[in-house]
Amino acid sequence: MRVELTPTHDVHNFYLRYEVIPEGRERAMLEALGGPLRLEVEVSCFVDLSGNRAETAVVKVPIWPHPGERNLGQARFYDTDARRRFMVNLQSAVGSQVVDVLWTTVPGGVPKDGVTLRIPEGVKRPPSTSSAATT
Repeated sequence: MRVELTPTHDVHNFYLRYEVIPEGRERAMLEALGGPLRLEVEVSCFVDLSGNRAETAVVKVPIWPHPGERNLGQARFYDTDARRRFMVNLQSAVGSQVVDVLWTTVPGGVPKDGVTLRIPEGVKRPPSTSSAATT
């Protein structure tokens, strides 16, 4: 399983468009799970759909089932480092933790409420300091 990433930006925001792509027989294994599988990735410097900025948030990424023909998603940030951390966390979580769940779960072994994998952000953005506070 892999993630295709497309980072873009406009004047005020940094976007990350992504697609989660199952490869080989992973699609059949996802269908056989019996319940939904999703990721919750902690992020910082997040901009929600209304344009409100949040210091911390959780981006929910459905792995299975996903709406539409392709598993597409988008996240918006106001800091490039926060977008980069999300990119790294999403790729590593899909490539390791999601695949581990696929291969260790027996068909039909996921309950109806599903499995949610929570991914911590890791490195936090240091608090901003003003030059007046350091003198």
